[in-house]
Amino acid sequence: MTSTFGWLAIDPEQRRRMMEAVDQFRDETTLDDLGFGAIRDAFSNTLFPGVSSIQTRLRYVLFIPWLLQEASHRDTVGRMQSQFREAELRLITALQSGKETVGVIGRDAGRTLQRLPSEIYWGAIGRWGLVESGFSARRYFERELLRREELKATPRADDPDVPIRLTPTGLDPRLPPPPEHLLRETTFALRPEDARYLREAITRTAAGSLLAHLATHRPESWTDETTQPAGVGDTAIRQGLPSELDALVDRATRFALHAQGANLLYNLLLAEATNKHDHQGTSLIEVYTQRLGEWFTEVQHVEPLHAQDRELIWQTVIHSGRRLSATTKDFVGTWADAVADAGTAGDLTGNDQLRRLIVVREREKKGPRARLTPGNQLALDAWGGASGTGRFDYLWANARRHLQDLYDAEDAS
Repeated sequence: MTSTFGWLAIDPEQRRRMMEAVDQFRDETTLDDLGFGAIRDAFSNTLFPGVSSIQTRLRYVLFIPWLLQEASHRDTVGRMQSQFREAELRLITALQSGKETVGVIGRDAGRTLQRLPSEIYWGAIGRWGLVESGFSARRYFERELLRREELKATPRADDPDVPIRLTPTGLDPRLPPPPEHLLRETTFALRPEDARYLREAITRTAAGSLLAHLATHRPESWTDETTQPAGVGDTAIRQGLPSELDALVDRATRFALHAQGANLLYNLLLAEATNKHDHQGTSLIEVYTQRLGEWFTEVQHVEPLHAQDRELIWQTVIHSGRRLSATTKDFVGTWADAVADAGTAGDLTGNDQLRRLIVVREREKKGPRARLTPGNQLALDAWGGASGTGRFDYLWANARRHLQDLYDAEDAS
């Protein structure tokens, strides 16, 4: 059974946010049957503000303002908007002419592309101060027309060095100039001036984040793509972190580990209810029993999620602008305490109270769509054998690609 949903697109910003929510369902680590999403996203946006799961390469945050500037030479807002869309489509060919093959948005769709780069990266360029907060392409074009009228109406000063006061465009005046022949042939490689500008923008607007720290503190062992740290909790990243940031990373990694255990138990319950097997013919009951055993061995070697840790996690969620229900706090707390008190993996997998906790939690979050609700056989049959079993990486895969682009520019210079 295929699920679908729809929404009314009121404006481009709402559509962008909705599409980012849709894209969450494409990643195994973002499926949220047990309602961990608010905490996961709070950590993601606190560690890597401006980064999203659908971004590919860092230079897109510069391409967009450059294409806005290029389109602003038209004589009406409507023509500017049309030219801007055309420029975004031409950028696909320009990147292909520059021999780029990985990370090109629209590489396969070409001119039929519906999800344009500006829609994907607008949150980042706003968060990092490349455009005014809450700004839009249309508003930029309207201001460009207004500035033309102001220039016509402003009398020339006797001193040519006296600046004319005009309405700001909304773009950061410190933006580096675009390269020549941008829409003919280009690459994702950042020029030295591009890298300097983006490093300064990120550290200025996202101070205290892991993204800002890594933008200016490259781990010694991270020499190229083959030596990238595997996750935010990697020793190479945590060495040299300021104490407050290190504590945040530590809580994030411990929470991810604990949440994965709850999701693995959820999948074990589904395996027991369906008696399904994997592609090799192995019972999924055996698969998840083994995975939970391995997970339990790992979680025994980390500090438990104490009550004071959880209070700090709730604060992270609140500071990120998200809401956290009392039932979510209770669920996380009950699970964390059970993990801390368990002597063996069997103490968790065989605990009837914890099993009921998982069942009730799924029903609370999914209502009639809950797979473990008695009689909901269609939903149970639709389970593909794994749901949300990956460990949260907090957008690390996307963030490290952006950081690699910065580091490559540093190496090239």
